[in-house]
Amino acid sequence: MPATLPLPPQLEDDPPQATRPQAALPLPPTPLQLARAFVGVALAGIGGGIPAHTRRAMLNRGWLDNAEFAEAFTLAQLTPGPNGVNLAAMVGARLGGKRGALASTLGVLTPGLIAMTAVTVLLLGLPGGLPPALQSALRGAACAALAVMLTMVGPIVRVGWNLKAGRLPIGAAVTLLTFVALGVLRLDLLPVLVVLVGAGLVAHRPAKRTHDNA
Repeated sequence: MPATLPLPPQLEDDPPQATRPQAALPLPPTPLQLARAFVGVALAGIGGGIPAHTRRAMLNRGWLDNAEFAEAFTLAQLTPGPNGVNLAAMVGARLGGKRGALASTLGVLTPGLIAMTAVTVLLLGLPGGLPPALQSALRGAACAALAVMLTMVGPIVRVGWNLKAGRLPIGAAVTLLTFVALGVLRLDLLPVLVVLVGAGLVAHRPAKRTHDNA
């Protein structure tokens, strides 16, 4: 009988495909983690830019991706109230339910509440209001916040731009029409939202399920 060649031993650093470890999904954050994250967001958002800092915090922690953040941001924009607080509540509810929404809202509100109370007690009682140097610093912070906001615009626009209804680029059409209506024609916000949000809902209505009778 011909001699059979022995099989090569399996390398220890090349485990079988079935046993290779897969990347673990990040665990849902606890209410305490959400509160700490939004305290950091509020502290970083001096002069504005809360949504941009929220997006960066969520993406860095792996809690949301760009599409999920864009959805939460859109709901926050359409809900009455301050956008930053609405966004914190939306994100907290999505990640941690009712307790997550409460923790996120408290986290984003607490630093500003403490700071404004301190400013009211220490500075606003002075003759002439805020010192000129502090006023200049706040104007500079507002300019920086605008730049931070611009870093958030691109990813959100890309998410909306790529939405399609079948082969129709409904996302691009709604984006351009909204810009023209609000930015160029200066139309009232509420009628524009009613028309274009309604068009988006109709275009992206859930497809009817077809049952196979065979």
